[in-house]
Amino acid sequence: MAILANRVKNSSNSLELIRIISNILKRFCVIFGFILSIYLFFITPKKISSISLEVTGSIVSIGLAIYKDIFEYINLVTQKFIYFQDLERKNIELKLEIARLQHLQSEVESVKAENIALKDLLMIAEEEEFEYFTTKLLSVSFNPFSRTALIGAGKKQGIEPDQIVVNSGKLIGKVIEVSNNYSKVMLISDVNSRIPIKANSSREQGILAGNNNNSKILYLPNNHLVQKDEEIVTSGHGNIYPAGILVGYVSKVTENDVIVTLALIYLKWNLYKYYCRSSNSCFLKCCTLHNYCKNVSLFHGTFL
Repeated sequence: MAILANRVKNSSNSLELIRIISNILKRFCVIFGFILSIYLFFITPKKISSISLEVTGSIVSIGLAIYKDIFEYINLVTQKFIYFQDLERKNIELKLEIARLQHLQSEVESVKAENIALKDLLMIAEEEEFEYFTTKLLSVSFNPFSRTALIGAGKKQGIEPDQIVVNSGKLIGKVIEVSNNYSKVMLISDVNSRIPIKANSSREQGILAGNNNNSKILYLPNNHLVQKDEEIVTSGHGNIYPAGILVGYVSKVTENDVIVTLALIYLKWNLYKYYCRSSNSCFLKCCTLHNYCKNVSLFHGTFL
């Protein structure tokens, strides 16, 4: 890039030199013609003949014509030289810009590769695009051995096992059984629920095991950094739960256990028993399903 810049500078110096020489020649010819005219009109005898005057005029005219032709040619050559110099300068500037952009692209590729490496190091799952499908939540069932929900969509509507359910950004559960028109959802508070999670602040990762409203994080290292009130979200591993869905908050940290209070504890599941005014007002108004990578999907719904 420095060599190209020097070439531009050298070309400018050459053009300036040509202009200086052209100006010197112009001044020399003007002075020479002026002196010659004075000599012919004032130094020659007063009785100069008309023939001598004619000859003098012819010489001056010829000199002026030669001057005009020479300097018109010089101007033409100078203009062409300037034109080609401009082309060369623009070409060099474009080469400099291309070199700069290639260097910038190289830096971007380096940062991109570093970003990918850091994601791999931190085990960050890639974000996925989702498609949505809407259906109704029909009922919720709680007992000491399971916690499930029933939704009004099945195989005919494209529902499949392992599709997941959320409410206002909070994880509810995943589909475990499907019929033609209905599906059963296992809630995350179910004792059989296992969800790959991570703590947002400490970046620790583990498996959340359902245990009613107070679930536990399994497989944490002994020297983990998880703290109370830390937000727990899905890690995205396992190709079922997308990354970043809110699961709950750390409510207790002991020497042996980390207890998580689920975000869904604030949903009053039993309100439908007391505040029903119509057949649909007792349950979720809607659920939304969207596809997640390999035929995995996600519900999204709004509770009363």
